[in-house]
Amino acid sequence: MPLPQHPALQNRWQVQNDNAQQSLVYYGLRNPPLHTKSIIPIDNIIAQHIRALNGDKKSNDLPAELLSHPQFAKLINEKIIVDKKDLRQPATEETKQQCTRCINDDLLLPGLEFNADGLCAFCQCYEKAEESGIPAGPQNFITEEELLEAARNNTQSRYDVMVLCTGGKDSTYLLWLLAKKLGLRVLAVSWNMPYTNETCKENLRHSVKLLPSVELVERTLPWDLVSQAMREQFTEIGVPCLCPTVAHVLFFPMAVQEKIPFIMQGVEEVQLAVASYVMNELKPEKVAEKPFCVSQRDMTLGFFNMVAHTPSPERPYAITSEFLRYQRSIRQRLNGLYGPLDETLKKAKEDPSLPIPELRRLKTNTTYGTWSEVADLIKTEMEWQMPPGHKGLLHTSCKIERVKDYCQFMRFKNMRSTFFPQSIVEVSAGIYFGLITRQEGLTELENLGYFGEPEPMSSLLNELGITREEIETAGEMPYSLCSCKSCK
Repeated sequence: MPLPQHPALQNRWQVQNDNAQQSLVYYGLRNPPLHTKSIIPIDNIIAQHIRALNGDKKSNDLPAELLSHPQFAKLINEKIIVDKKDLRQPATEETKQQCTRCINDDLLLPGLEFNADGLCAFCQCYEKAEESGIPAGPQNFITEEELLEAARNNTQSRYDVMVLCTGGKDSTYLLWLLAKKLGLRVLAVSWNMPYTNETCKENLRHSVKLLPSVELVERTLPWDLVSQAMREQFTEIGVPCLCPTVAHVLFFPMAVQEKIPFIMQGVEEVQLAVASYVMNELKPEKVAEKPFCVSQRDMTLGFFNMVAHTPSPERPYAITSEFLRYQRSIRQRLNGLYGPLDETLKKAKEDPSLPIPELRRLKTNTTYGTWSEVADLIKTEMEWQMPPGHKGLLHTSCKIERVKDYCQFMRFKNMRSTFFPQSIVEVSAGIYFGLITRQEGLTELENLGYFGEPEPMSSLLNELGITREEIETAGEMPYSLCSCKSCK
């Protein structure tokens, strides 16, 4: 490929210090197969010159050590170094490109690439995964028949399954399916988080009345502890959220103590699709070559060990690093809650015969049906109510969900995180896998927190004792709330 006349680094790429290794990091999603190459290690000499490469100099004026470097030629071939005239401009409402299959666009997901047919990189990744036969998420699926068989053989516990509940759409449906449809003995557990919608709290309590075989255990935490943890999460991590980690910490030891065979929660396959099919760290062809053979017990303990002892990110700019930072931060803020979990994990390690509840899930894309079908069923069977003013069916249980949406979007937009805004990707995956129509997806999109600072933001800041002056200087917060040029 010929040398660009006025070389420049393509938009959405930045040079970062990746654990003492200089790397080029892409804040977006490239088309397959390059979607797995969004972090590219580069030599220090390349990093030094690329930082100043903005298209103002002609290629003939660049240092010979840069022009002759093989990495420089490779970056040109991959169109990471381009001519100034070929720099992609940030999308606007008028110029944005929207996927021909789902609703992803390059305004809400800057750096999103499309193929010649207008299919976004996410949908291309899903297609590739389907062709390879790779299911979403960890292989801890369980069928209704397997649950019934396990219940018939369950003599160790008075419960067949623990369900982590919020009173939202997914957990209410799961509660109905397990307790009423299958007739299992269910222990419903709920962390009564202060920002759970009151309607969803009432939904959960009403569900238990309608399902008299279900037992409900609710846990609360003192407001001063929760508010301090959320305040520190917000200012240092960029999002205020503590869920669902706190529920995992509180209730896994209880499940072990009660010898409950299974733990389940209302997590849909579409929520795991990005982790399975898109993330840089997962290369589908390698997963297919080496089938997943870990036992369900070890898989469950591995998950809860990660919750309790989250490792430091190996690559600070990888997509998973955001999740690891979030988990580690919660442990730091709420360390006093982790004692029972630590002790349980220690006993499980010392005694391989100790019964451990298996963290399982259903194949929701086939079991649940469409989102509207699920909503219709639980409204009929469980008298489930939508929270007032909530029009979409995604994440119905949290009053500050749109704050999380907005913070994730602003951090991604301003290239402070490679972690994709979660809700739009989940809605788009729902369209791809046939759980909602494209028109329903567009309606969901209108209710997400991507189109300006959401109304709950100001009240949340007041309740957490965070001032506007503080957020201009503290930690990651400016990159959550600000769109000024200095934050980009």
